[in-house]
Amino acid sequence: MRFIFTCFSCLFLTACVGDRSDLELFVTTTKAQHVAHIPPLKETPKFEHFVYQADLMRSPFVPPSRELTEEVIDTTKNCTQPDLKRRKGRLETYALDNLKMRGTLSESESIWALVETNDGSVYRLGIGEYLGLYNGRIAKVTQQMVEIIELIPDGSGCWTERLSNMELSGG
Repeated sequence: MRFIFTCFSCLFLTACVGDRSDLELFVTTTKAQHVAHIPPLKETPKFEHFVYQADLMRSPFVPPSRELTEEVIDTTKNCTQPDLKRRKGRLETYALDNLKMRGTLSESESIWALVETNDGSVYRLGIGEYLGLYNGRIAKVTQQMVEIIELIPDGSGCWTERLSNMELSGG
Protein backbone atom coordinates (compact mmCIF):
# COMPACT_ATOMS: atom_id res chain seq x y z
CA MET A 1 0.00 0.00 0.00
CA ARG A 2 2.85 2.23 0.69
CA PHE A 3 4.19 1.70 -2.76
CA ILE A 4 0.94 2.79 -4.37
CA PHE A 5 0.79 5.94 -2.23
CA THR A 6 4.33 6.85 -3.21
CA CYS A 7 3.57 6.36 -6.91
CA PHE A 8 0.47 8.59 -6.76
CA SER A 9 2.40 11.27 -4.89
CA CYS A 10 5.14 11.32 -7.53
CA LEU A 11 2.54 11.47 -10.30
CA PHE A 12 0.78 14.46 -8.70
CA LEU A 13 4.03 16.27 -8.03
CA THR A 14 5.24 15.89 -11.60
CA ALA A 15 1.92 17.26 -12.86
CA CYS A 16 2.50 20.54 -10.97
CA VAL A 17 5.77 21.21 -12.71
CA GLY A 18 4.96 22.37 -16.18
CA ASP A 19 5.50 25.03 -18.77
CA ARG A 20 4.99 28.51 -17.29
CA SER A 21 6.07 30.44 -20.34
CA ASP A 22 2.52 31.65 -21.14
CA LEU A 23 2.14 32.98 -17.59
CA GLU A 24 5.49 34.80 -17.75
CA LEU A 25 4.57 36.27 -21.17
CA PHE A 26 1.27 37.60 -19.78
CA VAL A 27 3.03 39.23 -16.82
CA THR A 28 5.66 40.96 -18.99
CA THR A 29 3.11 42.28 -21.53
CA THR A 30 0.83 43.55 -18.77
CA LYS A 31 3.71 45.39 -17.12
CA ALA A 32 4.75 46.88 -20.46
CA GLN A 33 1.25 48.09 -21.37
CA HIS A 34 0.16 49.52 -18.03
CA VAL A 35 2.61 52.20 -16.95
CA ALA A 36 1.44 54.10 -13.86
CA HIS A 37 0.97 57.83 -14.47
CA ILE A 38 1.66 60.03 -11.47
CA PRO A 39 0.79 63.71 -11.98
CA PRO A 40 3.55 66.16 -11.15
CA LEU A 41 3.41 67.93 -7.77
CA LYS A 42 2.07 71.46 -7.57
CA GLU A 43 4.63 74.19 -7.40
CA THR A 44 5.21 75.32 -3.83
CA PRO A 45 4.04 78.86 -3.12
CA LYS A 46 6.64 81.53 -2.59
CA PHE A 47 7.24 82.46 1.01
CA GLU A 48 6.45 86.08 1.77
CA HIS A 49 8.15 87.44 4.83
CA PHE A 50 5.89 89.35 7.25
CA VAL A 51 7.27 91.83 9.73
CA TYR A 52 5.16 91.87 12.89
CA GLN A 53 5.22 95.33 14.42
CA ALA A 54 3.54 94.93 17.77
CA ASP A 55 5.10 98.06 19.14
CA LEU A 56 2.57 100.11 17.15
CA MET A 57 -0.41 98.31 18.73
CA ARG A 58 -1.86 98.15 22.22
CA SER A 59 -0.56 95.31 24.35
CA PRO A 60 -3.26 92.67 24.96
CA PHE A 61 -2.10 92.43 28.58
CA VAL A 62 -2.82 96.08 29.42
CA PRO A 63 -6.45 97.28 29.82
CA PRO A 64 -7.57 99.71 27.09
CA SER A 65 -7.71 103.39 27.87
CA ARG A 66 -11.03 105.03 28.79
CA GLU A 67 -11.27 106.84 25.46
CA LEU A 68 -11.37 103.52 23.62
CA THR A 69 -14.02 101.86 25.77
CA GLU A 70 -16.45 104.63 26.77
CA GLU A 71 -18.16 107.39 24.96
CA VAL A 72 -16.23 110.59 25.32
CA ILE A 73 -18.82 113.13 26.43
CA ASP A 74 -18.39 116.82 25.82
CA THR A 75 -18.91 118.29 29.29
CA THR A 76 -18.23 121.86 28.18
CA LYS A 77 -21.84 122.31 27.06
CA ASN A 78 -24.34 123.56 29.61
CA CYS A 79 -26.99 120.83 29.26
CA THR A 80 -28.08 117.56 30.85
CA GLN A 81 -25.17 115.11 31.18
CA PRO A 82 -24.85 111.69 32.86
CA ASP A 83 -22.57 111.34 35.87
CA LEU A 84 -19.42 109.70 34.46
CA LYS A 85 -17.77 109.34 37.86
CA ARG A 86 -20.62 107.22 39.19
CA ARG A 87 -19.92 103.53 39.49
CA LYS A 88 -22.22 101.47 37.24
CA GLY A 89 -24.82 99.30 38.95
CA ARG A 90 -25.22 95.58 38.44
CA LEU A 91 -28.41 95.98 36.40
CA GLU A 92 -26.97 98.58 34.02
CA THR A 93 -25.68 95.84 31.74
CA TYR A 94 -29.23 94.71 30.89
CA ALA A 95 -31.62 96.39 28.47
CA LEU A 96 -34.99 97.27 29.99
CA ASP A 97 -36.60 94.69 27.69
CA ASN A 98 -34.61 91.97 29.48
CA LEU A 99 -35.84 93.01 32.94
CA LYS A 100 -39.25 92.21 34.47
CA MET A 101 -40.91 93.59 37.56
CA ARG A 102 -42.02 90.60 39.66
CA GLY A 103 -43.37 92.28 42.80
CA THR A 104 -42.70 94.76 45.61
CA LEU A 105 -41.49 94.77 49.18
CA SER A 106 -42.43 97.47 51.65
CA GLU A 107 -41.49 98.49 55.16
CA SER A 108 -43.31 101.41 56.79
CA GLU A 109 -42.98 104.21 54.18
CA SER A 110 -40.31 102.59 51.98
CA ILE A 111 -41.19 100.44 48.97
CA TRP A 112 -38.81 98.44 46.79
CA ALA A 113 -39.37 96.79 43.43
CA LEU A 114 -38.37 93.18 42.82
CA VAL A 115 -36.79 93.03 39.36
CA GLU A 116 -35.90 89.77 37.59
CA THR A 117 -33.21 89.49 34.91
CA ASN A 118 -33.45 87.18 31.92
CA ASP A 119 -31.05 84.73 33.62
CA GLY A 120 -33.45 84.28 36.57
CA SER A 121 -31.77 86.46 39.22
CA VAL A 122 -34.05 88.72 41.29
CA TYR A 123 -32.89 92.08 42.68
CA ARG A 124 -34.46 94.52 45.15
CA LEU A 125 -34.32 98.11 43.86
CA GLY A 126 -35.41 101.36 45.43
CA ILE A 127 -35.87 104.96 44.37
CA GLY A 128 -32.66 106.49 43.03
CA GLU A 129 -31.05 103.21 41.96
CA TYR A 130 -29.95 102.70 38.35
CA LEU A 131 -30.85 100.07 35.76
CA GLY A 132 -30.93 99.72 31.97
CA LEU A 133 -28.42 100.68 29.32
CA TYR A 134 -29.24 104.41 29.19
CA ASN A 135 -28.41 105.58 32.73
CA GLY A 136 -31.96 104.76 33.85
CA ARG A 137 -32.71 105.97 37.37
CA ILE A 138 -35.76 104.80 39.32
CA ALA A 139 -37.99 107.82 40.03
CA LYS A 140 -41.05 106.15 41.56
CA VAL A 141 -42.07 102.68 42.75
CA THR A 142 -45.73 101.70 43.14
CA GLN A 143 -47.45 98.36 43.69
CA GLN A 144 -48.08 98.00 39.95
CA MET A 145 -45.13 99.69 38.19
CA VAL A 146 -41.73 101.34 38.33
CA GLU A 147 -41.11 104.72 36.68
CA ILE A 148 -37.63 105.09 35.21
CA ILE A 149 -35.98 108.26 33.89
CA GLU A 150 -33.44 107.44 31.18
CA LEU A 151 -30.85 109.75 29.62
CA ILE A 152 -30.80 109.39 25.83
CA PRO A 153 -28.01 111.04 23.76
CA ASP A 154 -29.37 113.54 21.26
CA GLY A 155 -26.32 113.51 18.98
CA SER A 156 -25.18 117.06 19.71
CA GLY A 157 -23.38 116.23 22.95
CA CYS A 158 -26.39 116.76 25.19
CA TRP A 159 -28.75 114.21 26.70
CA THR A 160 -32.52 114.27 26.96
CA GLU A 161 -34.62 112.64 29.63
CA ARG A 162 -37.10 109.94 28.65
CA LEU A 163 -39.69 108.48 30.98
CA SER A 164 -40.06 104.66 30.84
CA ASN A 165 -42.29 102.34 32.82
CA MET A 166 -41.81 98.77 33.93
CA GLU A 167 -45.11 97.17 34.85
CA LEU A 168 -45.74 94.22 37.15
CA SER A 169 -45.75 90.97 35.20
CA GLY A 170 -46.93 87.61 36.45
CA GLY A 171 -45.14 84.22 36.52
